[in-house]
Amino acid sequence: MSYKQITKRQFDAAYNQYLPSGWIKFAYKYFSKETEKKDMSLRNHLTFFLLGLFLLGFFGTVLEAAPVFIGTVTITYSIVLSILVLYLLSAVLLNNRRLKKVMKILGVSKSEYNWLADKYYRT
Repeated sequence: MSYKQITKRQFDAAYNQYLPSGWIKFAYKYFSKETEKKDMSLRNHLTFFLLGLFLLGFFGTVLEAAPVFIGTVTITYSIVLSILVLYLLSAVLLNNRRLKKVMKILGVSKSEYNWLADKYYRT
Protein backbone atom coordinates (compact mmCIF):
# COMPACT_ATOMS: atom_id res chain seq x y z
CA MET A 1 0.00 0.00 0.00
CA SER A 2 1.28 3.47 -0.90
CA TYR A 3 1.88 5.93 1.90
CA LYS A 4 -0.58 8.30 0.19
CA GLN A 5 -3.32 5.75 0.85
CA ILE A 6 -2.80 5.80 4.63
CA THR A 7 -5.84 7.35 6.25
CA LYS A 8 -5.88 9.76 9.15
CA ARG A 9 -7.39 7.01 11.29
CA GLN A 10 -4.53 4.61 10.47
CA PHE A 11 -1.98 7.34 11.09
CA ASP A 12 -3.54 8.22 14.46
CA ALA A 13 -3.74 4.57 15.50
CA ALA A 14 -0.01 4.05 14.85
CA TYR A 15 0.95 7.38 16.43
CA ASN A 16 -1.13 6.77 19.55
CA GLN A 17 0.68 3.49 20.22
CA TYR A 18 3.86 5.47 20.92
CA LEU A 19 2.88 8.83 22.39
CA PRO A 20 5.65 11.22 23.46
CA SER A 21 6.65 11.07 27.11
CA GLY A 22 6.60 14.06 29.43
CA TRP A 23 10.40 14.25 29.05
CA ILE A 24 10.04 14.75 25.29
CA LYS A 25 7.03 17.07 25.55
CA PHE A 26 8.81 19.37 28.01
CA ALA A 27 11.92 19.66 25.82
CA TYR A 28 9.98 20.40 22.66
CA LYS A 29 7.53 22.73 24.40
CA TYR A 30 10.18 25.00 25.90
CA PHE A 31 13.27 24.60 23.70
CA SER A 32 12.21 23.94 20.10
CA LYS A 33 12.09 26.38 17.19
CA GLU A 34 8.30 26.37 17.32
CA THR A 35 8.09 27.35 20.99
CA GLU A 36 5.09 29.59 21.51
CA LYS A 37 5.60 33.09 22.87
CA LYS A 38 3.81 32.25 26.15
CA ASP A 39 6.28 29.38 26.78
CA MET A 40 9.44 31.39 26.08
CA SER A 41 9.97 32.43 29.72
CA LEU A 42 12.00 29.38 30.81
CA ARG A 43 14.08 29.42 27.64
CA ASN A 44 14.77 33.15 27.97
CA HIS A 45 15.68 32.90 31.67
CA LEU A 46 18.10 30.06 30.97
CA THR A 47 19.61 31.93 28.01
CA PHE A 48 20.17 35.08 30.06
CA PHE A 49 21.58 33.05 32.96
CA LEU A 50 24.09 31.33 30.67
CA LEU A 51 24.93 34.59 28.92
CA GLY A 52 25.48 36.27 32.29
CA LEU A 53 27.79 33.48 33.45
CA PHE A 54 29.71 33.64 30.19
CA LEU A 55 30.14 37.41 30.43
CA LEU A 56 31.22 37.17 34.08
CA GLY A 57 33.84 34.61 33.13
CA PHE A 58 34.95 36.56 30.08
CA PHE A 59 35.31 39.91 31.80
CA GLY A 60 36.73 38.26 34.89
CA THR A 61 39.46 36.80 32.71
CA VAL A 62 40.06 40.05 30.81
CA LEU A 63 40.22 42.09 34.03
CA GLU A 64 42.35 39.41 35.72
CA ALA A 65 39.93 38.65 38.54
CA ALA A 66 40.76 36.11 41.21
CA PRO A 67 41.25 32.60 39.80
CA VAL A 68 38.71 31.24 42.30
CA PHE A 69 36.04 33.59 40.90
CA ILE A 70 36.84 32.70 37.28
CA GLY A 71 36.96 28.99 38.10
CA THR A 72 33.65 29.05 39.96
CA VAL A 73 31.89 30.90 37.14
CA THR A 74 33.42 28.67 34.46
CA ILE A 75 32.56 25.44 36.25
CA THR A 76 28.99 26.62 36.94
CA TYR A 77 28.59 27.63 33.29
CA SER A 78 29.98 24.29 32.10
CA ILE A 79 27.75 22.24 34.38
CA VAL A 80 24.54 24.10 33.49
CA LEU A 81 25.32 24.02 29.76
CA SER A 82 26.27 20.32 29.86
CA ILE A 83 23.06 19.39 31.67
CA LEU A 84 20.98 21.37 29.18
CA VAL A 85 22.72 19.85 26.15
CA LEU A 86 22.49 16.30 27.50
CA TYR A 87 18.81 16.75 28.36
CA LEU A 88 17.93 18.11 24.93
CA LEU A 89 20.01 15.47 23.18
CA SER A 90 18.29 12.70 25.11
CA ALA A 91 14.86 14.15 24.26
CA VAL A 92 15.72 14.26 20.55
CA LEU A 93 17.10 10.71 20.56
CA LEU A 94 14.08 9.35 22.44
CA ASN A 95 11.71 11.14 20.09
CA ASN A 96 13.53 9.80 17.01
CA ARG A 97 13.35 6.28 18.44
CA ARG A 98 9.63 6.72 19.08
CA LEU A 99 9.01 8.03 15.57
CA LYS A 100 10.95 5.12 14.03
CA LYS A 101 8.54 2.74 15.77
CA VAL A 102 5.56 4.65 14.38
CA MET A 103 7.10 4.67 10.90
CA LYS A 104 7.73 0.93 11.13
CA ILE A 105 4.07 0.29 11.97
CA LEU A 106 2.96 2.45 9.03
CA GLY A 107 5.63 1.02 6.71
CA VAL A 108 6.84 4.47 5.62
CA SER A 109 10.11 6.35 5.41
CA LYS A 110 10.88 9.53 7.34
CA SER A 111 10.02 11.79 4.41
CA GLU A 112 6.75 9.91 3.87
CA TYR A 113 5.95 10.19 7.59
CA ASN A 114 6.61 13.94 7.48
CA TRP A 115 4.35 14.23 4.43
CA LEU A 116 1.56 12.41 6.30
CA ALA A 117 2.03 14.54 9.42
CA ASP A 118 1.87 17.70 7.30
CA LYS A 119 -1.18 16.42 5.48
CA TYR A 120 -3.15 15.59 8.61
CA TYR A 121 -1.92 18.05 11.23
CA ARG A 122 -0.22 21.13 9.82
CA THR A 123 -2.34 24.01 8.71
